[in-house]
Amino acid sequence: MLVCRMAFSFHTHTLFCDGKADAATMARTAFENQYTHLGFSAHAPISLETDCNLPWYKADSYVSAIRSLAQEYAPKGMKIFLGLETEYAPGIAMPNDPAYEPMHLDYRIGSVHYITVPGEYPFTVDEPEEQFALHVQEWAPDGDYRKIWKRYWRHISEMIEVGGFDIIGHFDLVKKNNIAGRWFDEENRAYVDAAFQALDLAAEKDYIAEINTGGITRSRRSEPYPSVFILKRMQEKGIRITIGDDAHAPSHIGICQLKALEIAEIAGYKALWYMDAPGVWKEAALASMKGQRR
Repeated sequence: MLVCRMAFSFHTHTLFCDGKADAATMARTAFENQYTHLGFSAHAPISLETDCNLPWYKADSYVSAIRSLAQEYAPKGMKIFLGLETEYAPGIAMPNDPAYEPMHLDYRIGSVHYITVPGEYPFTVDEPEEQFALHVQEWAPDGDYRKIWKRYWRHISEMIEVGGFDIIGHFDLVKKNNIAGRWFDEENRAYVDAAFQALDLAAEKDYIAEINTGGITRSRRSEPYPSVFILKRMQEKGIRITIGDDAHAPSHIGICQLKALEIAEIAGYKALWYMDAPGVWKEAALASMKGQRR
């Protein structure tokens, strides 16, 4: 049976934000699954009160917990990194917010969840399906739901221009609630062009993107973020990719690593990238990452 000789993820959540287990349990599970590198990425504190984001009053405890785990697992052969999944949301949060600097992070993920702007009721593209349906119909009462992806891809492009992060999170998260094309056509030329425009900008800025398997493990998606056609374009443009489990529970760790490798190969990639030290990314050949279970 094929297994991963080298496993890593830089997208991990815990009870400090919206995860279902503490950091120690998540680290232990990763170690048991032979991970060599693990990044914790709590949803960053933002100006809104939410159940999903790390509150500022827990920030010091979060930093201490992850740094302690890094010291514990380093002698065992697993490197642990301290990160945040930051938000690009005008009027709410920005990846380059200087308020995060005292945390001395190893890295930041830049993500778009909110597609609203100041003056609009804030909602996210990945909220529960029924809740999303109510919000989007109120937001676009004329029924032109192309507005969803237009705003999303605009925010992604703006986020890339603003910077302040290392990894682009779940590049096309906008599709999460678009099961069977309920809200818009993901094959529409205008949609593809908007996605590619953001992608091309990411290539110019030399950002790393992730194959995010959270859509497979936690929702009804059969493919990761981004879709294969986007990954193929990323490969053509020379965008480096890494793996993000987007794990919110121990059961999300390790189960899609091989799937990520297979999809990367389908997209034309020969290697993935992993962070070996803050700001230091190394290449791992896909062929060397696979092995046989003995």
